[in-house]
Amino acid sequence: MRLAEDARVHWKITPNMPATFEELFTNQCHIDSIPSDAKTYGSWRLAVLPEDEPYIPEGFTTVGAGTHPFVRGIGKLWWSLRGKPSDRYRYMVFPKQHSRRSSRVDSRNIDQEYERIPVPIRRVYAPFFERILVRPEIMQRVDHWAATNIDGTVIGVQVRTWRDYERRYRKYYIPAEKRLRRLMENVDDNARFFVVSDSDDIAPSLATAFGEDRVIHFPRATARADSWQSVNGITEDLIDMLLLARTQRLFASYLSTFSEAAWWLGGANAAVWAF
Repeated sequence: MRLAEDARVHWKITPNMPATFEELFTNQCHIDSIPSDAKTYGSWRLAVLPEDEPYIPEGFTTVGAGTHPFVRGIGKLWWSLRGKPSDRYRYMVFPKQHSRRSSRVDSRNIDQEYERIPVPIRRVYAPFFERILVRPEIMQRVDHWAATNIDGTVIGVQVRTWRDYERRYRKYYIPAEKRLRRLMENVDDNARFFVVSDSDDIAPSLATAFGEDRVIHFPRATARADSWQSVNGITEDLIDMLLLARTQRLFASYLSTFSEAAWWLGGANAAVWAF
């Protein structure tokens, strides 16, 4: 691993994560407790090391950058008036602050920057995601369904509604819903949409709007609304993520690490539109 030759995973069972590590993965890296002399890395962000900095310019980050949203908004306006000469603000749908405490002061974070991440950095991290070994019975379900449902015409759609967080639901999902509809309207008529979400209402709603023959989703046995309460629900969440990773075009909810993880699991090659 990048931070140590002997890296381990401390996987906690919590009210929001009832599945054990071994119920999902077969990697031999899980530990039940952290040794007192161990170094730990607990950030949700991918580490940017000194050797990465030549590839990532200062001020690179657009998602969750430390700069005040008002200042970033002015920057995006100036960028737009200049004819969008780069992809500088492609994934900053509109100015937001996010996890300031975990953001580097030089704005060299790469999280949720997708295709903006320099290729040398993608080549470093993608192999680590390839080393994640999902249990074979789970992968069998993924492969079986993907074989008859996922092809080059399918666009992955991941919708984070924040249904469990009223303020974020209003702030993030409500304005994003219209942007998603516009994205889906502006693709070829033969395109289909593989939809995953934290809400059971999203796929039926999109099927009503765009046609049941164009909107597909994995036939889960568990409800998305309370999937976090059971091992089977967590397993089917993982299946949704692995299927999303099979798509080469992705409409992804802004600030969602679910779609980000799927992108990395797919080899960090899919074209992404954040909404």
